[in-house]
Amino acid sequence: MSEAYGEPISAGASPHGGELTVRFDKAVDVGRIEMLLRQARERGGPAPETVSTLNLVAILFNAAQYERAREALEVAGTLHPCRLLALVADEVIEEESLTASVSVVRSGGAITMERVVLTATGRAVRHLESAMMGLLRPDLPMVVVWGGRPHGDLLKRVVDSADRIITDSGARPPSHLAETAKLLSRGAPLGDLAWARIFPWQSLAAETLDLPNLREHRGNIRKARVLCAGAVGSEGLLLLGWLQSRIKRLEVEIAAEGHVDEASSARSTAVPRAAPMGLGHVKLLELTAPPATFTLHREKDLLLAQVKGDDDGWCAHRIRLPPETPGRLLALELKLLSGRDELYAQAAIAAAKLLPAGRT
Repeated sequence: MSEAYGEPISAGASPHGGELTVRFDKAVDVGRIEMLLRQARERGGPAPETVSTLNLVAILFNAAQYERAREALEVAGTLHPCRLLALVADEVIEEESLTASVSVVRSGGAITMERVVLTATGRAVRHLESAMMGLLRPDLPMVVVWGGRPHGDLLKRVVDSADRIITDSGARPPSHLAETAKLLSRGAPLGDLAWARIFPWQSLAAETLDLPNLREHRGNIRKARVLCAGAVGSEGLLLLGWLQSRIKRLEVEIAAEGHVDEASSARSTAVPRAAPMGLGHVKLLELTAPPATFTLHREKDLLLAQVKGDDDGWCAHRIRLPPETPGRLLALELKLLSGRDELYAQAAIAAAKLLPAGRT
């Protein structure tokens, strides 16, 4: 076992310059990691208290995946004070290694995040699960951010022990919604970043149909059509699943159109902007309620709703998409620390039924 020391980090600072690191030759020494956490707390000077509302566990499967998720995890973990445990299990690398990196974040005079990153390669991956269980704070709920596909023995064990599990079906082919739906039908406490991604579409549809002069059409919606950018994505299927779960005998249709604007996707600005339209993201929702047709579509950072057949060409409503910042979607899902969002569960189960035959 070897060590390399640094200093605890402050809120908003990069953690990599202030880590306490330990390498293990065999199994993880949980007691040693807890001692390093105490040292990290003490090195920053006296702190009146450690504030923590949950155990936030991220299970990832290579270092690159962790680096992509790191900023979002740490921002969300600062907004929701927690003990953050990131498990990076890379079985592709045959050489065995096992390390732990520890740091703390201070905000307002208190420690608001304890951060432990456990990285294992090769056969050493087998030690991570027991180490995680030993590092959990027993008095707090456990929320797991799952970075893999929605199946496997490890996920089954996580479902049995976690209070909530957050996935991102938008990062996987939509066919994986079938496995997600099976887990939800068995009562798994799943959340989904793809669900949070379509909140603005749901909000605009609900607000438009609630306008006093348009309410008469709510009970007459017969068909919903979604267009996705470049390819059919999970977000579009979830949006249709949500509508089908709320409206009886609704005819639905989903298709892909156009392509992703690579220049927009690669843009970098000093001022936070709405997330660019990615592959599979929703670009249009059309609701047919004879004689009216409602069309919701995206234009840059706006969602616009128009109605025809009532007041032709009238722009009924519009909303600005929220600025995309690291951890925003995860922070939204962390508002629920246990159980599941029943609206999401119903929508995902309905969405899985829309998949082509042979993919469910």
